[in-house]
Order: sequence, then C-alpha cells, then structure tokens
Amino acid sequence: MKNNYFVLFLLFSFLISVQYTSAQTFDGDWQCAYATWDSPDANATGTNTVNVAVVRENTFFALIGSLSRPVAYPIGYRDATDSTGRLGYFGYQPDSLEVYWTNPDNGFDNVYSKRTLCIAATPDSLAYITSNDEYHNILVFQMDADSVYSSKYRMETGPDRIHGITVADNGYVFVTTYGADTALATVRVFKGIKDDLQWSESHIASPVQTFALPDPGRALDVAVNDDASLLYVANYSARKVYLYTGGPATGYSLNNNFSFVVTDTLLVDGTKAGPTGLAFLKKNNLLFVSVDSYGSGTYDMGRFYIVNPNTGEKLDTCDIAQWNLETFGVTNNRTDGGKFPTGSGYTSVYGIDVDPAGNVYTPSYNGWTVEKWVFTGQLPTIAITVLGIEKVEGMSPDNFTLAQNYPNPFNPSTTIKFGVSEQSKISLKIYDIKGALVATLLNEADFEKGNYKVSFDASRLASGTYIYRLNNGITTISKKMTLIK
Repeated sequence: MKNNYFVLFLLFSFLISVQYTSAQTFDGDWQCAYATWDSPDANATGTNTVNVAVVRENTFFALIGSLSRPVAYPIGYRDATDSTGRLGYFGYQPDSLEVYWTNPDNGFDNVYSKRTLCIAATPDSLAYITSNDEYHNILVFQMDADSVYSSKYRMETGPDRIHGITVADNGYVFVTTYGADTALATVRVFKGIKDDLQWSESHIASPVQTFALPDPGRALDVAVNDDASLLYVANYSARKVYLYTGGPATGYSLNNNFSFVVTDTLLVDGTKAGPTGLAFLKKNNLLFVSVDSYGSGTYDMGRFYIVNPNTGEKLDTCDIAQWNLETFGVTNNRTDGGKFPTGSGYTSVYGIDVDPAGNVYTPSYNGWTVEKWVFTGQLPTIAITVLGIEKVEGMSPDNFTLAQNYPNPFNPSTTIKFGVSEQSKISLKIYDIKGALVATLLNEADFEKGNYKVSFDASRLASGTYIYRLNNGITTISKKMTLIK
C-alpha cells in the first residue's frame, strides 16, 4: 500500500540581520502528540498526503496529492486528534479523484485540480493550493462547518509548472515555479484577494515581482515573516534554502550572509535529502525546514530543522525517522491497524507548517496521515533587526581599524566605523561585560578594501557596558561602549 520514502548586498549599502544570542537554547525535546488515523473506519485522509497548512492549533488542511496518481484535493480537520476532527467523507484509497474547483458565483467558472503538491492557509480558514492544470492556477478553498468548499478566488499564473506557496499577513501571495534540476525556478509575487479584484473576476493579473533563483533546481516551497520583508525559498535540487530581503512593493535582494545547506546522506546507498518545506514561526522568529528524499523509496531520512532566520544556522532537530524507528522498530510500518496514536510509521516528510503556539505539523506522504509535533520546553525567540551598512567615501585605509562608537554613551542606537585594508571576511560581535555574546552584526561577511559604518540598535539590551569586537580572520580589535536607558 505504501511505497516510496521520502552580497553582503553592497551598493554602497546593504542589509544585514542582527542576531541576538542570549535566548537561543532549546531546553526540551520534540514529541509526536498525535498522528491522524490511517484506517477506513474514520478520520483518515485515505491516500497520499503530500502537504499540510495550519489555520490554528489542531485545525488544518491536509492536502491530497500524488507524484504518480491523479488524486488532488484538500481535506479539512477541525479540533483534530488522532481519531477525530475530519470534515466531510472521503473514500479510502481512491484510484483517482481530482476535485473540481467551482466558482460559487459562476457555475461556468470551474477548474479541475491537477497535481496539487503545496498549500498555504490563512487564519480566516482559506486554503491556497498550487494546481498544475492547463493555466497553473492558484485555487482558493474555504473550510466551512462540515467540509471544504470552493471559494470565488483563483489566479492563473502562466505556462510554467508551480509548486511552493505562502500568503503574507499583508495579503501578498508568493508562489514558486517548479524549475528542474538543470533549470532555474522563479518566485512570483501577486497582490492578495483584498487588493486585486482579478482573483474573483478575470483571474488574470501580472505578478508585482518576479525573480529567478541563483542556482538551477526544484523550488519546493517558500515562506515569509510577518511583513514579508524576509523571504525564504527552498531549492531541493541544490539542497539549499535562500534568504531574500526587501518587500513585495520594492523588490527583493539575495542575502549572501545566510547559509543553509542540507548535508544529510543515507550511508547505505548514498541517497541524498533536500529541503522539502518551509514554515516561519512569527512569534519567535524561527524558521522551520522539513528535509527528506523527495519521491525516493527511502524512509530513513525525514526530519525537520529549526533554523536561525538571520544566518541559516541549524539550532535544533526533530528526527522523525528516528522517532518512528524507536516507536515501531522500523521506519515504514504503523501498528494497531493504522491507529497507533503517536506516529505515522512511514517517514516521508514532504512539507511542514506551524501554528501560532509553535506546534509543528508534518504530512506523512506514504503514511497517509498528518502528525502534530510539540516541544516539551520553551522555544527561544530570536530578534531580527534589519540595519544599514554604508561604505564611507574617502581615502582607502592602509590598516585594519576600529573607531570608537558614536554617540557614546547611547540610547538605543549607535554607529560603529571600521576600516578594511584588504578583502577580508569580517565579523563584528557584541559582548556583555562578562564576556557573553549578546549580538552578532556580521559573521564572516565578505568585505572589499574600504571604510564602513554600521548602525547598532540595542533597544532589546539592558543598560550597561558592552564590548564590541571586530575580526578579519587574523586580527581582533575590541572597544567598549555604554548603553544608558
């Protein structure tokens, strides 16, 4: 029944993220709270469950989609447990079922959903699904009291196959073209349903932004922070996640100071994994990345990482394959007739989402289920502060230098000047008087020869004396500064 596994942006200024490090400790473990049943009796999705999108805690859409069979539709769950919550009735193990999206205001406006592999949800119970029909529509569905129904909204995206999707708090809709292992994927940004009437009228509109990824590959997902000033894209083939900074109105620039690369490889046969899904926890500023071997026959690699949104550093891991191994003794079997409550049994993690409380939801593509993961401790919060670095015109420095910050004392912002005498990887970090690292302004970022100044916002720090330290890989220079609130 179940087989397959799973520039420094420099133009005399660039954007960086300040990484506060005082609260990045993970003090607990990830545990599976429940996995929806895989049984003809009740509560099952009944077939390949390729993705999930959360409305609120325990209320979500499970997306039915297959890499090989014609099945494509969303299933709603409200107040879910392992055995309850499914809305509507769906047959178990259908050979084919691709539902019609039908405009409730116009019965002639309908689209067969095709190859639906990614989904995004909003708090008003709408689900945005990437459908690879003739015009590659974004189809919008609505969760109602007893089932999931078509809304009047859809948007044609053009001739290219689409995959990843997310919706920002400001309504903008982000979608990725699928690309290929040897072709560049793109990100397309559309105005939201409240700002563009064409979602419900002609269903045709030009994206407000379009840009290509820097490497060839399949772009499986996309995620944004609350105001969409940070945009993350998963390139499965390149095994990378990219960070772009900017905005839907002004455009986006690739942040080369962010680096997330998947290195997971199955030792037995060398099967490699890549990023399959992305989710951003806005309350804590944490990026979640699901990783697996997409479409392979392996069950031993599925997991998700919790990632520093500024740098790409892997902060914590939930190893779903290991959980299944410890629970069932294997990574491809679920006991109790598919009703074991806390594990899918079939590790195949092709997507991810997170609720506002920080609980994580993952689909099991081959387990035909959705799993909820909870953290036993308190998730840390990471501050994101986008600051400006300017290159100062004038004589080029002959030495590596660090000036006294100004103003000093300060509240809450100050400016730090430094000189780079040759191309170097520069780090600039802030420590408290006891030597504990409290903020990272630059982390081995590439700088050309020149003079620079950087603003530092210490509004999240307590009053006191701090040490700022500049390093070029060979020499370290330190100075003191005083914050008075």
